[in-house]
Amino acid sequence: MKFLVLNRTPLSGRRFPEWIGDAHEAVLLTDEAAVSADPETRSEQLAGYTHVEILPDFHFNPLVELHALDLHRKLGFDRVIALSEFDILRAARLRELMGLPGQDVPSAVAFRDKLRMKELLDEAGVPVAPYAPVGHLDDLLGFLDEHGFPVVVKPRRGGGSMGVHVLRDRDDLASLLASHRDLGTDDGAQLLAEQYIEHELFHVDGIVAEGRPLLMWPSTQGDTTCLDIMRGRALHSCLLDPDDPLLEPLLELTRRALAALPSPGTFMFHAEVFRDPAGRLVFNEVASRMGGGMIEHVLQLGFGVTLPEVYVRSLAGHDVPAVPGAPERIAGLSLFPPRPGTLLAVPDTCPVPGISAYHRHAEPGAVLKPAQVSVEKIGSVLATGATRAEVETSLAEALDWFERSTVIHPDGDRPAPAG
Repeated sequence: MKFLVLNRTPLSGRRFPEWIGDAHEAVLLTDEAAVSADPETRSEQLAGYTHVEILPDFHFNPLVELHALDLHRKLGFDRVIALSEFDILRAARLRELMGLPGQDVPSAVAFRDKLRMKELLDEAGVPVAPYAPVGHLDDLLGFLDEHGFPVVVKPRRGGGSMGVHVLRDRDDLASLLASHRDLGTDDGAQLLAEQYIEHELFHVDGIVAEGRPLLMWPSTQGDTTCLDIMRGRALHSCLLDPDDPLLEPLLELTRRALAALPSPGTFMFHAEVFRDPAGRLVFNEVASRMGGGMIEHVLQLGFGVTLPEVYVRSLAGHDVPAVPGAPERIAGLSLFPPRPGTLLAVPDTCPVPGISAYHRHAEPGAVLKPAQVSVEKIGSVLATGATRAEVETSLAEALDWFERSTVIHPDGDRPAPAG
């Protein structure tokens, strides 16, 4: 079989030809930003593909689809693989045009368009927060009249918490209107309003192969949310213990949600569930792709498998690694966000016990701005332990250490030398 791989993220660690196997062919259509500028690294990244095309501005470039269709006429693809949130619909449209199996457009829309998703979940009796489409100001004012503040307004097909607004008063409403001029156009905006729920956020991550779940496990973000990084606050997440009383309720709610949406058959997923102050579980949303922000690495540490590899091998008809029914060890992550200013010092290594990996993602001298997406970071850690309590202790100690060890000059410039 011939596989077309659509890729926009760094190719390091994405060994598509190896995962697809020598019996098949892999053709790569990738963003130029995903390929290393170093010739040796670049050569390693592109090895194994029978054909490679590198395009600029991948996100907004309609030539991606045109090149894919031209390649299909020449080579005749059997499958299209796309791992990014922002290529799910693109890949589905290409499959439809090429007449190929895999996630189709109705399924992709159900997982990408939050309005369609909420409608299907609501129809199936899955508990969701009150919601409404917002195309113009009158839609939003009507929703506020019915539900009051606070309200969440988000893009229907967004990702990474980009463009998500929590409106708590009229000033927040005015700020939203200033940033969404499309609300005043005839065509209107593609937004969704939801009643805000105070919550603890859980995410449930996993993979389904030919309709059969291979892995499904919840994590908690505790007292942090996906919007915290944009506010300069660290985000953490940790796998639940196997004996956590919330484990089965979270799994059951996720199963109900997945059953309510048109299934791609074989897919990775990342679901979010709120637990409100009364203890009620409310389903937020689910995407048919790998969770971001180092969730992949947490699952590697906990279960010993790489979900994208399992996914691609499954699509290629290969045997996939055995996945344990529960994590072999508990793992978690913490992301340390940028704050406005000049980064003067950031540590090289982390001495905190229980930390499995530490990475710095910015160098001294970098001029920092507030994070724009929920996975933006200047430092990160992965932790492992026997229990959630152990892991969360290590994550808290690592955050304290990082904040004490990192120096950011708040004025955006280095302070002038003394004298």
